[in-house]
Amino acid sequence: MTPVLANPSLWPQSFPLMRAGGLFILIMGAATLLGALIHSQRRVLLTAGAVSATLAIVLFAARLSAPYGVPTRLQVAFLGGAIVAEAILIRLAVARYRASGERSLLLATLFVVGLHFLPMAVAFGPGCALMGLALCLCAGSGLWLMPRLPLNGLWAADGLVKIAFGAVMLLLR
Repeated sequence: MTPVLANPSLWPQSFPLMRAGGLFILIMGAATLLGALIHSQRRVLLTAGAVSATLAIVLFAARLSAPYGVPTRLQVAFLGGAIVAEAILIRLAVARYRASGERSLLLATLFVVGLHFLPMAVAFGPGCALMGLALCLCAGSGLWLMPRLPLNGLWAADGLVKIAFGAVMLLLR
């Protein structure tokens, strides 16, 4: 293991986008958690979270990233590629799980979101990969292993994982 990967205090210098990504993930986690509490408004809250997180990135990403340098072309490519892969995989998940009901569709979507964080770790650092694995485990366990787990509990767990990892990513200096 390289010294950078073993030492989280070095991550911001190696992954300049990490703090801005953490802000985005933190906001989306809060929106997800609210969706577990007010599940009738889950999709509205996710949309509001995405708009708020995007606005926060527009306003603060440069300031959060500037002290740590410029991301590499590879990091930017992985970030963009992960977002494109997520969009494609969500379309496939919808096609596969639409007829299975809302619970399965939503958990499949959460699984895809978790999955897209794995390659995003090239841009945001190893914590992003750990978060992606935790999110996949959470959604996958409810989707395939333990179908009796309550959707709102899994949805809340997803939000809490995003809040925790997003906060750490944002606050690492």
